[in-house]
Amino acid sequence: MPTELKEKEVQKLQEKFESAVGIVLTDYRGLTANEMNSMRELFTKKGVEYKVVKNTLAAIAAEEAGFEGLSEQFEGPTGMAVGYDDPVLPFKISTDTADEYDHFTARGGVIEGDLVRPEEVDSISKLSSKDELLSQVAVGLKSPIRKLAYVLKAAVKDLAVVLKQLEEKKEE
Repeated sequence: MPTELKEKEVQKLQEKFESAVGIVLTDYRGLTANEMNSMRELFTKKGVEYKVVKNTLAAIAAEEAGFEGLSEQFEGPTGMAVGYDDPVLPFKISTDTADEYDHFTARGGVIEGDLVRPEEVDSISKLSSKDELLSQVAVGLKSPIRKLAYVLKAAVKDLAVVLKQLEEKKEE
């Protein structure tokens, strides 16, 4: 029989699933308490929430949020890295953490509503972040505008030269 506390926890987890743009499920077995604390601190500093979840409650919340198939990844001790702004950031941090700690592994997750298999986590972590993509778009937009300004400036200068030559010709 579900208790009120468990129902509230499922509801909180469901809200996280629905509002997150990137989620990575992890296995942290073998990490010491100090390693867990420093790892959580790293996630928090970079704007990603890291939470240890109960598998049964998280699986129920995932199903209720519409992530069918994600519940299969809830086995053993499970940590969840949740990103709300940049979908790639939880994947990047999880991959970096797995490189630093031998006992930390990514099991898969969700990126913008799509299910991610464990073997896909590494390739997603290599994608450009939201900020990097925005800067690339800004540079891409700046270049044609700069060229247009240069062409227009040259056209005005050429027009002024032609008008000056016409004026000189009429004076003769």
